[in-house]
Amino acid sequence: MQIQILKQLNFFKNQKLLSLDLLPNQGYCNINYKLHTTQSDYLIRKFKSNDTVNISRSFEFRTQKHVAIKNIAPTPFLLDKKNSFMITEFTKGIHKSKLHNLELIKLVKTVKKFHSIKVNTKEYNLKKDFNYYSQLLQDKNSQYIINQSFKELVKLKRFKKELVLTHHDLNPKNIIFTINSIKIIDWEYAGVNDLFFDLASLCCEFKLSKKEEILLLKTYFQKSRINDIDKLNSYKIIYKNLCLLWFKSLEKN
Repeated sequence: MQIQILKQLNFFKNQKLLSLDLLPNQGYCNINYKLHTTQSDYLIRKFKSNDTVNISRSFEFRTQKHVAIKNIAPTPFLLDKKNSFMITEFTKGIHKSKLHNLELIKLVKTVKKFHSIKVNTKEYNLKKDFNYYSQLLQDKNSQYIINQSFKELVKLKRFKKELVLTHHDLNPKNIIFTINSIKIIDWEYAGVNDLFFDLASLCCEFKLSKKEEILLLKTYFQKSRINDIDKLNSYKIIYKNLCLLWFKSLEKN
């Protein structure tokens, strides 16, 4: 990414661009820079590729706008499809790999808050993802993981669907704890899915204990519900398996 490209944008016509620095923490699908100007700091997300499944940059941009209104995500300012980058508000804060109970409660409430946002898009098709990986990854281990995942999808038919706007990638690198709030970044995999997918991702990514999982469910639903643990366990297996297959596909590509 070159600062000369940014200087040509009308968005910066009243600002002087001072520096563009590569950030130390990088994702797999983007190259992230911090832009410092005379008025503010910005995050520049240069897209590496859209070849991985289920990425729509336009939908990502629109969704992040909706979430930013609720102060849950950095405000997105500009999407440049031609040059494959996005400009958003720069958020200062820290990533945490382990949560205290109060932090967990606050995070779950934040997730529930963006789950309430209505978006117009098709339901996320998990079966389609596993079929994709079944064609791409032919080794025995991958096929075992895929078959196990299909079995869990069958189990989930016992439960009522609870469709919401889901982030789909709630790992610690995408969660920023600021002084006054929690900001969720990288909405490229956002879509409509069962709310338990995001709850399962929190359980897996933060390695929650059984006691912490109960706290998570109690915080989200504010009451005990029959079969929630079983539904959560199935989604945990599905989430872990999707992550394993996604990383295997990166290695293959």
